[in-house]
Amino acid sequence: MPFPFEIRGLITYCISQIERGKCVNFQDNQKKETKTSIAFSKGYAWFLCLNIVCCTWLMLWNIYTPHAHYQSSNLTAFNICIISFAAINLIFYVTLKQSIAKKLYQRLLPAIVLVFSLLWAAILFTLIALYQNTMISLCFMLIILLPATIAFYISGKLLLIFSVPLILAWFCSDVGPWQEFNLLQIAAYFIIMAVIYSARYILLEWYQRSQRSEYEKNLLIQKLTKLAHYDSLTGLYNKSSLATFYHDSIRALEKRQEKLFLIVLDIDFFKQYNDIYGHVAGDECLLKTSQCIENSLRQTSDAAFRFGGEEFVVITHCKDIGQAIKISHRIKANIAAAKIPHQGSEVSSLLTVSQGIAQWQPGMNLKELLEAADKELYKAKRGGRNAISFMK
Repeated sequence: MPFPFEIRGLITYCISQIERGKCVNFQDNQKKETKTSIAFSKGYAWFLCLNIVCCTWLMLWNIYTPHAHYQSSNLTAFNICIISFAAINLIFYVTLKQSIAKKLYQRLLPAIVLVFSLLWAAILFTLIALYQNTMISLCFMLIILLPATIAFYISGKLLLIFSVPLILAWFCSDVGPWQEFNLLQIAAYFIIMAVIYSARYILLEWYQRSQRSEYEKNLLIQKLTKLAHYDSLTGLYNKSSLATFYHDSIRALEKRQEKLFLIVLDIDFFKQYNDIYGHVAGDECLLKTSQCIENSLRQTSDAAFRFGGEEFVVITHCKDIGQAIKISHRIKANIAAAKIPHQGSEVSSLLTVSQGIAQWQPGMNLKELLEAADKELYKAKRGGRNAISFMK
């Protein structure tokens, strides 16, 4: 049975399927969307803007602070490189619309992050050499790393690419001639990495929870929508969706050079079938009958509905009544080929159906069309059942 009967059971079913990963592979989808989420996320745009703002501020600070001219020019050059590179990437972020260009940019993202990291590592190394004060550079490095953590927390690979060159630059500058290497500095490296990656895992956990919650909600909506429009036993459209499909079909007639027909089907002596074989077998009989009906229809222009109990409805677009009758005969033949035993039938030892066909006329509403088809169905039953009756 494709869907649980009760809403409560449906919700439990959906959640259990999500937890087991059988409905959709959530983790695989998440991995596929990781680069897309980073390359064209607001966090990445924010990171690019911060690069421009920080480098502009650093250049202004460099201009109004006295220090060696050679180191100053190097620092200015590195800042201009980052400002230019960030501005170019920001333009790409805003202007890229084609999917091919976006995929190419996504593939280049690790290399882009590495360029940013190397430029910032060069600036960090220059700052320490210029001011010979690791505390200033440490604070500045944390200012750089924390926004990067927010921008790249989804991908540990990108965060590692960005952070390692900065740590190495700080480490190499610490063992220079202007500093004495000590254990406190080693501890500082581990503390910084611990802060960055613990923050990353906290953000990642929040992200995964929010994504999973959104996924569960969307899946539940899909299942409930499916339940609202489809019959839970047979998988056919249910009675409540008939009106919507009918009105859509009427509007489609304006574009098609065809006519609209409605076929009502009723299983012959179904009450007796339930009395003899039981209701479980009756449900199986309804399911097999619905499959025979569905296999008889054209996918592009026909639709089958379970109208209630043992009664079914088919809406079809045909050029004339002859095509609609052919569909009814296909349904009759498929049900006969299924060879469903029916000892309680008075017309055959196998299951049979009676059918009534009505053609839509301008001004007819759904109720009137159903009544017309019901009259034809009554004629088929009155004529001996296992028959097809249609409006002449």
